[in-house]
Amino acid sequence: MWRGLVGARADRGYSYRNLERMAAHVRGLLGYSPTEAIDTLHLFDGLDIAVVDETGRDIPIRGAVIELNGSEGYAKYDSNRCVIEILASPATYDWLEKGHPRGGFFVAHELGHCLLHTDQLVRLAQMPKAEQAAHHRSGEEVGHEAYEDTEWQANAFASALLMPAQGLQILGQEHGELSPDIIVEHFHVSAEAARYRLQLYNDRKTELLQR
Repeated sequence: MWRGLVGARADRGYSYRNLERMAAHVRGLLGYSPTEAIDTLHLFDGLDIAVVDETGRDIPIRGAVIELNGSEGYAKYDSNRCVIEILASPATYDWLEKGHPRGGFFVAHELGHCLLHTDQLVRLAQMPKAEQAAHHRSGEEVGHEAYEDTEWQANAFASALLMPAQGLQILGQEHGELSPDIIVEHFHVSAEAARYRLQLYNDRKTELLQR
């Protein structure tokens, strides 16, 4: 999940602090406090968020389950219905129903794409199928920085959404010391995601908590 850069160049770069603020705003819109674990199944099933594209048009975001070959799912713009869909495979949705952290991270990650890369998703839908396939990278070397990478941005957003810095600060005060196990239990994320987030939090605490 965290190995190298595998995305396309984003329209704009985002810092960890930018993404932390955006994730906190989305949490507020969803009605979650910084210390609450997000019910990602409920979020996916009841997606009722709209984004604004570069023309000022509101585009709803919705979730759907479809058969996919070799993919957990992805976000795409449907030009016929003017909606951005987070499409999950049946296996991914099964993870969501069972509370598996991989399903939860999928939803948060794809929501990040919808919010951060709205115009790119719209443009992608207008390309021929062959160009769409070429647009999605498969791990080859890229020529841009991490903060400009669409997959890095979506991962960082998802991490901040599921494990907000303010929530980690409060947990640390309650427990005396934070550990990956505490984060896993409290926010229902994977051990890998918790370890990565805790390391980032410890390294950039002042930046992430800045109002």
